[in-house]
Amino acid sequence: FPPYVHSVVSDDDSMRWPIQPQGINECGCTAPANALNVLVGHHKFDKEQFVREAGLWFHRNFFGRAGGSPSFVTGWLIKRHGFGTHFGSLKMTDGETVLRDLIDRDIPSVVEIGSNMFGPFTIWGQHSIVIVGYSDPYTDARGNRIEEYYFVDSQYPADFKGFGIETNDVDRDGDGVPERYPGNRTMTRSEFVQNFSTGIYYPVFRSQSDHDVWASAHLSSATRLPVLRAVGESLLTGSYDLWHG
Repeated sequence: FPPYVHSVVSDDDSMRWPIQPQGINECGCTAPANALNVLVGHHKFDKEQFVREAGLWFHRNFFGRAGGSPSFVTGWLIKRHGFGTHFGSLKMTDGETVLRDLIDRDIPSVVEIGSNMFGPFTIWGQHSIVIVGYSDPYTDARGNRIEEYYFVDSQYPADFKGFGIETNDVDRDGDGVPERYPGNRTMTRSEFVQNFSTGIYYPVFRSQSDHDVWASAHLSSATRLPVLRAVGESLLTGSYDLWHG
């Protein structure tokens, strides 16, 4: 990858990026499968397996509306296979710093973009993807100042034509040869920040103990009413994490 790129995987070999596309409304099961496969470096977990494991929590359609699985199922699937994570939200802290710290530790995170509204309330995001890299600010051949994030998006492109990490290949330096970038989707920094309104994330560590050491050193939770905290953190919003560096 170009020198200004930070990635959870330094190798741009497609074999090191065992990603798979989703079926209809399967992002909540496919994203954790993709995150785990990127972490371990080979195709060990299949999204069909995760859909089956989600069981009754997965609905392809819900009373004629778009279905899927609740946010908390993502964490359950990750932990079920011995990896470490938690259901958190970065709405009340510097979320970019948290996600960049994780990337620099070679830790991918499942993040939710968009938002589902229930009246005035936001209930989970619309689409789960895996953040796998970011760039330092750089200038392309046209003089454009660029800062961006890189993702594994199991529903990109939307028509699924040409799904794979080659969709991120772009000639930025003007030499006629496309540069390779992590994952299969790129968003500008402003685009991601705008779409990351829920702040919901699941960092994916190799073990729960590894996760807990990191979280204990760097995170605390915002104070909430006891009832809202008990219900919200486990089912609806996740813990409102505060970053301490």
